[in-house]
Parts: sequence; C-alpha cells; structure tokens
Amino acid sequence: MSGTPGYSLRNRLVWLLTSAVAAIWLLSALVMYQRAHDEADALFDAQLTQVADTLLAIVAGGEVEHFVEELHEHHRPDSVPIAFEVWHRKHGQMLRLVTSNGRGGFEAAMTPGFSEHPYQGARWRFYTVLDDDAEYQVVVGQAHASREGLAREIGLSLLIPALLALPLMALAVWWGVGRSLRPVNTLARQVGALDAQALVPLDASLALPNEIAPLRTALNALIRRVTEAFENERRFTADAAHELRTPLAALKIQAQVAQRAQTSDSQQHALRQVVAGVDRMTHLVAQLLTLARVDPASQGSAPPPLDPAAIVAAVCAELQPQAARHAQSLIVEAAEGCSIAVTAAWLQIALRNLLDNALRYAGEGARIEVRLARSGPACTLTVADDGPGVAPDLRAKLSARFVRGEVESEGCGLGLSIVARIATLSHAVLELGDGLPRADGGHGFAATLRFSTAAMAEVGAR
Repeated sequence: MSGTPGYSLRNRLVWLLTSAVAAIWLLSALVMYQRAHDEADALFDAQLTQVADTLLAIVAGGEVEHFVEELHEHHRPDSVPIAFEVWHRKHGQMLRLVTSNGRGGFEAAMTPGFSEHPYQGARWRFYTVLDDDAEYQVVVGQAHASREGLAREIGLSLLIPALLALPLMALAVWWGVGRSLRPVNTLARQVGALDAQALVPLDASLALPNEIAPLRTALNALIRRVTEAFENERRFTADAAHELRTPLAALKIQAQVAQRAQTSDSQQHALRQVVAGVDRMTHLVAQLLTLARVDPASQGSAPPPLDPAAIVAAVCAELQPQAARHAQSLIVEAAEGCSIAVTAAWLQIALRNLLDNALRYAGEGARIEVRLARSGPACTLTVADDGPGVAPDLRAKLSARFVRGEVESEGCGLGLSIVARIATLSHAVLELGDGLPRADGGHGFAATLRFSTAAMAEVGAR
C-alpha cells in the first residue's frame, strides 16, 4: 500500500514566493497605471486651461486677425492635438470667430469650466472660458484617447522593465530558497549516514537556522533514547542469560544426582530439588515476561482516574494463602476515595510484586501491612513488613534488574525493577525505606508508591 505522495519543499516555496511577487507586481501595475492616468488628466487639464486663457487674452486684446494668420502659417500636427473655437457675441447671438484647423462644430452653449461631450464619434473633454464682459467665448477640447494613450505609454515605460525582471526575480527566488534549504539537505545526509548498530548524536557544531535547529535537537534526543533502549535490551539479555544459566546448571546437577541415587530416599530428595528448581525457573521466566511486557510500554492516552481500593483488596485476598503457608499475618487498610491516574493492570502487577517481595524476604511469622492512604488529593500505597530489612546503602540498588537484598531467598531480583518501571510510566514515585519496628529495635522494609497531585495533573494533560 503506497503512502501519501511527497512533494518538493523547494519547488513549493519557489512557486509560492514567485506567485506572491507576481501578484504584488500586478497590483502595483494597476495602481501605477491608474496613477499615471490621473497624472495625465491633471496635466492635460492644466494644458487646456492654459491654452484657453491664452486664446481669450489674445482675442480680447483685439488681435484676432493677426492670431488667425499666425495659426495658419505655423500649423503642424501635434502629438497631443488640441481643438479650439473662439466665439464672439454680436447683437445677442454667438458667432464662431476662429476654429482650429481640421476641427469645428463645437456646441455654442457650453457651460463654463470642464465638461465632457461626444464629438466626432469619440469622447472629448472640453474647457470653456468667457471674458469679463461675456463678449468672447473660448472652447478648448481634447480627445480622451490622447490622454489614455499617454497614460498607457507612461505605464508601459514603467511596467515593461518590471515585467522583464520577473523571470530574473523567479530565478533569484529559486536560488535563494535552494541556498536556504541547504542545511536541511546536510542534516538529511547526516541522518542517512547513521549506523543502526551504533547510533551517535548528530554533529551539533554545524550552524543551522533557528527553524531547523530544534529538529536536530529532537533527533539527538530521540537517538539518545533509542541508544539507551538498545543498551537496556542488551543488558537485559545478558543479565537474563546469566540468571537462567545458574538454575539450569542446578537442575542438571540434581537430575544427574537422581540418576545416580542408590536409594529411593536419595532419589526422591534429588527429584524434589528438581521440582523446586523448576518452580524457581517458572517464577523467573514469569518475571522476565512481565518485565518485557511493561518495559517498552507507553500510553497512547492518559488512563482514566480510578479508585485503587478494590484492586488492593483483591490482590491481597489472592495472596493470603501464600502468607498463611508461612504463618505470616497480612493486614490490609485500604481507604476509599483515592483517585489516581494509572492503568488497572499495571497497578495489579506492581502491588503483586511488592507483596510477593515482602512474603519472600520477610521470613516466617512476619507481619506485613498494606496501607492505601489518602493525604489531601494525593494517594500513597505502602507495603511494609517487620522482616530483616535492607541496609540504607543497598536500597538505592534494589530497583535495578537482578539485584537482591542481603537475605537468601528464592527471588530473582526483578520484582522491584518491575515496580520502578510501572511507577515511571504512571508518573508516580517509588520510595524505599524503613518498615515496621521489630522486637530487637530494628525495622523491616517498606516500599511506597506515591501518586502526587502534580503527577496526576501531568498525566491528565497528556
């Protein structure tokens, strides 16, 4: 089954940036053209006004005949043509006095000032001015096409260079994006060169952008966790092989003794030792399987809070027969109303291992107390005994794998390691300390799982 097809980050960035630049360029072109058109309108309006005022001053000064002669003699095509007419009021009627070459036919009754009217099949803009006595009227006009043509020329003169520069701009964006993404390629090559059998953190001396440096930091943290997990697995395999070798050798010896036994009593004793060894092996394998099941475990989501009182009572009732076989008293005080965020199966495994540890090491006739107490919103689960206890300097090592206390027992040294792992995954704290007081003034051993309010809040937030 094929995954989601990938895409080029470089091509996408180039396309997005070039599109953004092109869009901004197009918007600028529209604004520029409109601005050029407005400037052309203002320029030509000023020109119309100036021509009209000049013509009015000439005709009002009585130099009409001379002006007409000069106009015809010096007539030449204009790139921005202006048409005009001069009218004279005589006997109450407006008579056309002067007309520009090739033009004519303006309306006589035009409103003074600027106005727009159709003329010769096109739209024209006119400016009309009268002298003080309203005897002379000058009308100056210009086609809108001339204005738009000039605005177009101005706009194109500004926009064509920008249009020609757009491909160069896209090429510059392509080059800049490629150069900016070069550290990503370098980081990818470093990751690709990692040896799965000997993972080492990525080179932190390579300068990376602030957006990519956190990725390298996260990868290095992941590499350290994976390396630690591999090392734990190798150490676990080596320790398990060592722990299994000793009971297997003992089983072989007892089987050989049973084969060579001369009497029935000797043979039965050897067989009983074989059965006891098988029991120890069964316990060791069960603990190894439990540790393997819990060790790589991780929660996809936070477990719902639960009241552990019923679980504590059920596990203690299950182990009561084992305590009775060794004349041990198992006392349970489980206060209801606690609320802890932990997986129920993990809590059962942790409590069963704590109780099994106490039953094995406390000795015959020992007193074992299981107390579930509530202190405000926090909750503690304690398993304490009045057995031989453990020296303070040895307690810190008990949560490591295959580490046993000073008392000889059939344990395999994995119980507290399992509990410590469950405590870590449940955001709890495992505390090892003095247990119940003994008659000789000493103290036994106690293990406490402390579920704090902060831990529960952290679990609930994840």
